[in-house]
Amino acid sequence: MKTKIVRWLAAAAALVFLAAILARGLRGAPGDQQAHQAKAAATSPRVKVTRQNGRVVIHLDPQTQARLGIAESPLKAARQRKHLQFPAMVLPVENLQSLVSAYDAASAKLRKAEIAAGVSQKEYERLKKLYDDQQNVSAKTVQAAAGVYSGDEVDVGLARQNLSFAAAAIRQSWGEAITGWLVHNTSRLGNVLRRDDVLVEMTLPPGESFAAPGGIEFDLPAGGRAFARFVSAYPQVDPRVQGAAYLYVTQARPGLAPGINLNAHFGVGALTSGVIVPSSAVVWWRGESWAYVATAAGSFVRRQVSTELPVPGGWFVAHGFKPGDSVVTRDAQQVLGVELTSTPSSHSAAGLGSD
Repeated sequence: MKTKIVRWLAAAAALVFLAAILARGLRGAPGDQQAHQAKAAATSPRVKVTRQNGRVVIHLDPQTQARLGIAESPLKAARQRKHLQFPAMVLPVENLQSLVSAYDAASAKLRKAEIAAGVSQKEYERLKKLYDDQQNVSAKTVQAAAGVYSGDEVDVGLARQNLSFAAAAIRQSWGEAITGWLVHNTSRLGNVLRRDDVLVEMTLPPGESFAAPGGIEFDLPAGGRAFARFVSAYPQVDPRVQGAAYLYVTQARPGLAPGINLNAHFGVGALTSGVIVPSSAVVWWRGESWAYVATAAGSFVRRQVSTELPVPGGWFVAHGFKPGDSVVTRDAQQVLGVELTSTPSSHSAAGLGSD
C-alpha cells in the first residue's frame, strides 16, 4: 500500500513540473515579450484623433503616412465661369443623306437642262443668221429651232425651281449652315455623311434666354469629355424639352451612336476665382464628396468638396478651399478609413470635418 502511494505522489509531482515548463514556454521569456511588444508597436499605425473647433483632426506620423502611401499636393488657383448643363443628343443623319441625294439629283437635272438649252440656243442663233443672210434656210426651220430653244429654257426654269425646293427642304430640317455646306460643296458635309464627324443637338429649356455658345463640352459615354463647335440654330423641336435647339459638330468617337442622350455643358457669366481640386483628392462617403486638407504637418481635416463644376482632371471649387492649401492626393481613401475606424462617432449623420 505504501508503495502505491509513493508512486502516485511521484507521478503527480512530475505532472506539476511538466505543466510549469509548458506554461513558461507559452509565456516566453521576458526578453521575448518585450521584443514582441516593440514589433507590434512598430507595425501598428501611430494615429491620434483630436477635435478642434468641432472638427475631427487626424494626426499621422511620417512613418505611418509612408506606410499608408499618403502624399499631398498644393491646390492651384483657377478661374472659371458658372457652368450650365442641358440635354443633348447625337442626331441620326439618314434624313440628311436622303435630302442631299434629292438635292444632287435636282442639281444634275438643272445641269442637263442648261446644257440642252445652251445647245438649242446656238442652233437657233446659227439658223436665224443663215435665214437673215439671203434666206439660206426656211423660216419654218428657224421657227422649229426657236421652239426647241424655248422649251429647253422652260426646262431650265423648272429644274432651278426643283433645286430651290430641295435646298429649302434641307434648310427647314437642318438649318442655314448645313445648307451652305452643301451649296458651296465644303468638306464639312462630307465628313458628317461619312460619319467622320457627328452632329449634336443641344436644347435649352423653355424660357431660357441664353445666347448660343460658340462651343460646348459634353460627357462621353465611356467617360471623359469632348468639345463640339457651334454650327447653327436647329430648326426642329425636341418633343422632350420643346425649347430652343442648337446644332453642334464634333469628331466621331466610340459610343457616340445616333440617338444617344448626352449632357452638354457651357460657361456663362463672369469669371469666378477658385481652385481645382483634383479627382485623386476626392473621397466619397454617405453620398457626399470630401477632401483631406493638411492643417499642420501630419494633421488632416476632412472638408466637403462641391462637384457642381467638373473640369478636366477634377472639380473647380470656389468656396471652402484656397490656393496653396495642401490636400491628400494619393491614397486619400486610407485617411478616410483611419478616421472612420478611429472615431466611431464619426459615423453619425452630422459628419466630421465639414465647414
